[in-house]
Amino acid sequence: MRVIVKYLLFIGLLLAVVYMATNPDSPLAYPFSGSTQRSHPPAGEIPSLTLAPSQVLAGLRSTGAIDYHTGKNLTATGEEGSIRLWQLPEEQPVMEIRAGEGFQVLQVRFQPGKEAIAGGGLTAEGKGAVRIFDLSSGKQVGQIENPEPVLTMDFDRSGRYLVLTGRSQIKVWDIVENQAVSIFPRDSAESRGVFFPEDRYILQTDTLSLYDWKNRKKMAGPEVPGPVKAKKIHDNLCAWVSGEGLHTWHSPEGKKEFIPFNTQGIYAFDLAPDGKWGLFLRENKTMAVIDWSTGLTVQTLGLKLRPETVFIGGSGAAAYLVYGSGNIDLYDVGHQNIFRNVKFYSARFFVRLWSKAEGAMKRIQGQT
Repeated sequence: MRVIVKYLLFIGLLLAVVYMATNPDSPLAYPFSGSTQRSHPPAGEIPSLTLAPSQVLAGLRSTGAIDYHTGKNLTATGEEGSIRLWQLPEEQPVMEIRAGEGFQVLQVRFQPGKEAIAGGGLTAEGKGAVRIFDLSSGKQVGQIENPEPVLTMDFDRSGRYLVLTGRSQIKVWDIVENQAVSIFPRDSAESRGVFFPEDRYILQTDTLSLYDWKNRKKMAGPEVPGPVKAKKIHDNLCAWVSGEGLHTWHSPEGKKEFIPFNTQGIYAFDLAPDGKWGLFLRENKTMAVIDWSTGLTVQTLGLKLRPETVFIGGSGAAAYLVYGSGNIDLYDVGHQNIFRNVKFYSARFFVRLWSKAEGAMKRIQGQT
């Protein structure tokens, strides 16, 4: 009798797995409307997204701060009073770094060339600070005080210099000498300072103005009408969305490209590291995969809630949707991550269900 019950349970598990694989609990996909104009040859194979998140980092006190370390397969999230380091697909943090009582981490950045991570934000006294921690021990190894909350940060490629954006000023900080080496005002309330191009200048993301931080003078940037939604994709690529379409600016050659498409309602985006495709969020709760070389939509997903922003991981194999609640949904990109996670979750699924089945059998035997 016991063998028969186990056999029936095993068949039931197989049927459950098949059902979940063919009927994922995912939002409906529908067209991402808008006119497009082909001006470049197709980019080739553009990866697709999973229809539902493969991982959900829930119950966080996340402030929307997130960064990723491709070499170590680490995802960092900033929270109130702490920084958590995750090694996905496991949904448990590998380390929680205490950033300080009452310290709200508004942005996290892995330090290039160092086994360290920086958390910048708001202190309990209403001022700003950046605290740098060793990745292996979690111990604090550096600290920068700032009279204004640190809204965003960006390291140069050497890891020695850090640009800090406050409410009214942007500073370039020398980590080795522990002092500011350049200070200048923000152009607008939405501007964020980033190193670009080739770390020679500070680019302000709302106006695309350039500042030569070593010689302390303003330089001519690209002529852009009005404020734009700009984002530094990586050290050699910056992109922005205007009313006409998407613009990219490549370093060091300074090449600029433009693809027209309907940008109405787009409030957040990110491009893949190779710059060939991107993810775009619209106010109507849709996320689209767009081939940048053509401006054509490859895939569209309807979302149940409105995310705050989207990030594509440094390897291009994962997309992160960050919500105001603190939750972070992780979507797999392409097949490699999908199969890896299917193996991981299938094994965990079978272990849990088998444990429940054995518990049910013991209860049945106890009753008889």
